[in-house]
Amino acid sequence: MLIWSEPDSHGPPPVHSRTLKFLILYALAWGGGVIAYVPLLTLVLPVKIEALAPGDKVALLSLTTLLGAIVASVVNIAVGMASDRGVSGPRGRRPWVAAGLALTLGSYGLVHLSTTSVTIVLAVMAFQAALNLMLAPLSALVADEVPDHQKGLIGGLMGAVYTFGALSGIVVTASPRLDEAAQLGIIGGLVTAAMMPFLLVSRRRGPIVPVPALTPAAGGLRRDALVRVWIARLLVQIAGSILFAYLLFFFQTVDRTGLLFGPPELSGQVAWLAGSVTVLLVPLAIAAGRLSDAVRSRKPFLVGSAAMITSGLLVMALLPQWAPAAAGYVVFACGVAIFLALQGAYAMQLLMSPRHRGRDMGILNLTNTLPALIAPSLAWLMADKGDFTALLLLLAALAALALILLIGIRDQPTPAAC
Repeated sequence: MLIWSEPDSHGPPPVHSRTLKFLILYALAWGGGVIAYVPLLTLVLPVKIEALAPGDKVALLSLTTLLGAIVASVVNIAVGMASDRGVSGPRGRRPWVAAGLALTLGSYGLVHLSTTSVTIVLAVMAFQAALNLMLAPLSALVADEVPDHQKGLIGGLMGAVYTFGALSGIVVTASPRLDEAAQLGIIGGLVTAAMMPFLLVSRRRGPIVPVPALTPAAGGLRRDALVRVWIARLLVQIAGSILFAYLLFFFQTVDRTGLLFGPPELSGQVAWLAGSVTVLLVPLAIAAGRLSDAVRSRKPFLVGSAAMITSGLLVMALLPQWAPAAAGYVVFACGVAIFLALQGAYAMQLLMSPRHRGRDMGILNLTNTLPALIAPSLAWLMADKGDFTALLLLLAALAALALILLIGIRDQPTPAAC
């Protein structure tokens, strides 16, 4: 159940715009958080688990992922609540971020030293706890210190730096001579290099963004909008986590008649498609975020992106030939990028109380961790025989439900710049 505090009846004057330097350094730090987990969980961990338990690698990886997601969900909310207590201090939530960074780097050592199935599961749970000690206050920090009229831009920047995860994976696997210790060392170095400029340059917190005084009716509309965007993000994240995980398997089933490459080159073609889309998403997310600030409304972008997601999935389901399926995927991926960037910005400005933003951001973060628990079993049930049509239609239905929820929001304009 979602719980938010009553809005404050009085607050300080509106917060002035943050500098572009602050926004870029924060986005770089957020990118460091992405680097902290993407190459480890998608590249290093599967290889290590296969070496530890070659006969049970799928079961062990699933168990490790499941328990890690549970730890991440609990710790994110708990740390958010704890950091709420110190948000009024001179450095705000920064000490929590710094502590999380130190412990995350230490957890890489635990992963490397793990030599049994039990120890690797415990090491990943420890890593998830440390990672969320870093990410929970970092996500709440932007809700605290970036005014609403800039949240679209920072949301776009945060969406753009998710490409750091894929790029760091390329660096980590660049040479076959890099062993596990070297790979983890590179990850730790990249994370530190991305996080430290923000922690060193932005040592003190800025003014806390207030919540405007709301009438009971306006407060009810705000809660309704927040619940709707939370559910919509959960539905989109379920669709995204399934499709991105099973993208190669899906394209193995489409009709590739007339193409010059055969099945042996399919994985490279899919990788090229996904990589090209990733490059496109960077300017798209930033532009959408900035434009939503300019027009002072997030709803049109959320509705439009949900429509893109729905239509892209329908094309992939109903036209299983390479060209339309690839085009459908491009539309889907672009829609997801815009949606996630703007949904995060909109949710942050809808939070009901400055005193509980850490806790509330932790609740919002459940939309990132719950899909990891739901998606694998859903995909197995719907596409176990290699036919993805029913699964894609179900995902399109989830996206359509998200679209309906977003259309029903009674939007309130974003405050103008000060």
